[in-house]
Amino acid sequence: MSHFAIRVTDRAVELWSGYRIQFNGMECYPWQQEAKTKLTEALAKLVTVPGSALSGYYDSTDPRPTDAENSLFTNCLEAMPTGVRFLSFEQGPSCPPPPMSPIDLVDNHLHYYRYQANCQWTEWEADRTLARWNRVPRRVPGDGSARPAWFALREGNNAGRVQLTGEKLGQQSDFGIKVIIHATRSGPRNAITNSESVVDGIIAAFHNDCFSNDLLAALAPKLPKIPTDDLRRALDQPIGPLFDTPAITHSKADFVQISPADERCRIGELVICNDSTSQWPELSGELFTIRPAKAV
Repeated sequence: MSHFAIRVTDRAVELWSGYRIQFNGMECYPWQQEAKTKLTEALAKLVTVPGSALSGYYDSTDPRPTDAENSLFTNCLEAMPTGVRFLSFEQGPSCPPPPMSPIDLVDNHLHYYRYQANCQWTEWEADRTLARWNRVPRRVPGDGSARPAWFALREGNNAGRVQLTGEKLGQQSDFGIKVIIHATRSGPRNAITNSESVVDGIIAAFHNDCFSNDLLAALAPKLPKIPTDDLRRALDQPIGPLFDTPAITHSKADFVQISPADERCRIGELVICNDSTSQWPELSGELFTIRPAKAV
């Protein structure tokens, strides 16, 4: 019995897997790399129109919350096409379609990935806007971490570029996000390689991480070009917070990790536009509550 199966049609690439596909180098089983190789070949056959979104849909029989963006794009990064400037993602309601052939369920759960060109969200839709931000400069260069986007939103909030609507997010409620990266001539250019760091950093900015001398001391070496007073102001007041918990884990051993509640982000989209109005890339977008999509 196979551990995975792939189906390619005119409209979609589907992958069923008996274990969640993991980030490159962290795979538990050799066949996960084989699945990525097959996925690469399948996605090359997917017909896309320039400017259209690469849309990903993830679902699993495992009801535990999962980071949908990470599952679809970051963990499968080496299988993804290049030059994608618009992506969308969605996590289903723990009811994936049955596979086309029997799958060996290594962890007793079926995992389902679907990629399409320019597909709309199907299970969820945006409901109430929680926050929006417009052309927040990201003056810390991208380094693959969530810190540049986190600092951009916190600094943008202090500059009055982030607006809260007054709507509340329940303690365990799911939500969605839309992001525009206004790129400079130098980039960024690839939505997929920027999605995790930007989405995670933005969500983290709305968590309840407040100023402390220990946190300031831990973050300062990670943002060496940011003056201490600017970093202190970014930490002085969380945006909201919309999330009661902190997102930043740190220690005196120079360890800093940003882990927001991205597993509750069920739908999202990220688009790159070449229209920055400053010397830095800028971030626009919104956070919103979600509701089940209306039947068509």
